[in-house]
Amino acid sequence: MSLRGELSAHVAAGSIGGVSPLPRRRSIDAPDDPAPWADEDATPLAPLDGDTTADVAVVGAGLTGLWTAYYLLEADPALDVVLVERGRTGQDERGLGACSARLGLGGDALAARWGAAAAREARSVLRDAVVEVGGVAAVEQVDCGFAFGGEVLVAADADALVRLEQQAVAAERWGDETHVLDRSGLRAHVLVDDALGGTWSPEAARLDPGRLARGLLDVVVSRGARAFDSTPVARVSAAAAVTTHGTVRATTVVDTRPTTGPRPTAATLATPPLPTQVWATIGLPRGELLGHSDGLRVVRTADDRLVAGRAPASGARAARTLGSLLTPVRSSRALHEALVDLLPVLADVPVTHAWQRPLAAPGALPSVGVGADHAWARGGGTGPAAANVAGRTAAELVTGTQSPLTSAPWVQRV
Repeated sequence: MSLRGELSAHVAAGSIGGVSPLPRRRSIDAPDDPAPWADEDATPLAPLDGDTTADVAVVGAGLTGLWTAYYLLEADPALDVVLVERGRTGQDERGLGACSARLGLGGDALAARWGAAAAREARSVLRDAVVEVGGVAAVEQVDCGFAFGGEVLVAADADALVRLEQQAVAAERWGDETHVLDRSGLRAHVLVDDALGGTWSPEAARLDPGRLARGLLDVVVSRGARAFDSTPVARVSAAAAVTTHGTVRATTVVDTRPTTGPRPTAATLATPPLPTQVWATIGLPRGELLGHSDGLRVVRTADDRLVAGRAPASGARAARTLGSLLTPVRSSRALHEALVDLLPVLADVPVTHAWQRPLAAPGALPSVGVGADHAWARGGGTGPAAANVAGRTAAELVTGTQSPLTSAPWVQRV
C-alpha cells in the first residue's frame, strides 16, 4: 500500500500513529483547544487559603515565575518562596515548543539600541540560555523532550536565499553560529522539494513547555516552595501580594505576569503522532526546528506530533498575510493550507489541536527590574529561553548576586 493509502486507512479508522480514537471535539474550524502541552488529567493545586507570609512571593507561575523560584532556591535553599497563579500551573503553555536564542532581534538591531559591546553580551546570554534550559532539565530529570537539534531555515526562492545568506553573515559578527546550506546540505535536515537551500543554526532546541513547567514545579515544591493555583492577584505592593483568597506578605514580591493589554495572536496547529514512514519523508531527524521564508514554523515533538504556526509578521509580509489573520478560523485554515503546500504528505493527516498562541511584539526582549515597591521579570513572550533569562536575572537581583545578567541592558533599576 502507498504511503498516502496507509494514511487514508488510518484516518478512516479514526486513528493514526497508534492513537485511537482521535479526539473528535477538536477541529480546525474551532481553534480554541488547549495546546497539546496540557495534561488535562492532572490534579490542580489548591488555591491559597487565607493570609500567609514568605521571604519571596512570586506572582505568576508560568515559566518565568517557575524559573525565578528555581534559581532563588538554588541560591539560598533556606528561602521561603510562595508562588501564586491565577490559572493552573503548567496547563496554559500555548507556544510552539521551540526554545531558541533567535528572538527576532539580531545583533545589528541590539547594537543600534545599546551599542556593540552590550549587543555582543546580550547575544551571548541568549545563546547560553538555550544550553541552560537543557542542562537544568537533564540535571533535575525533567522529562520535557528537550532535543538540541538547532534551527533550519528554508528558502523557497532566490531572493529568500539571498536574505538568509545575508542574515548568516550578520549573525556571525555577533558570535551567532550559522551555516549556509545548499540543497544537498539542507536535505540532511529536512526534505522540502522546492527549496533552493537554507541555513542551519545550532542555537535552538525543541521541548514540551507544559512538561517543563510541571517538572520545574515538582522540583521547587520538593525544595520547600509553596504553590497555589486559581489565586488571582488583585494588587502588588512593597511587601505584599493581595489575592482574592488572602494576602501573601513577603520581604520581596516578584511580579512575573505578562504585561496587561491586548496581544496579537497567531494560529497554531498540531497533528497526532505521525508514523515513522511519514517522518521519513519530512526529515527533522534530530528534532530540528523548521522555519520557511514565508514565516511558517514547524516543530517535531518528542512524541512525533507536528506542531506548526507562523512567526510574527512585519513589514511587507505583514501586509500580505493580514487577510488570513482576520479571524481565528480563517487564520487556522490559511495556516493549514500553507503547511500542506510545504509538506504535501500532510494533506490527509487530521488536525487534533488548533489554538491561538500569543505573539511577542516585534523586537521584544526580557524585561527585568527592581523598583521601590517590588521587582518584576517578564520573558517578553518570546519563548522558554527568554523566560529562563528573565527568571535567572530576577533571582540574582533579589539575592544581590552580581553577574553579566544583572548588568544586561534590559535590566532596569528605578
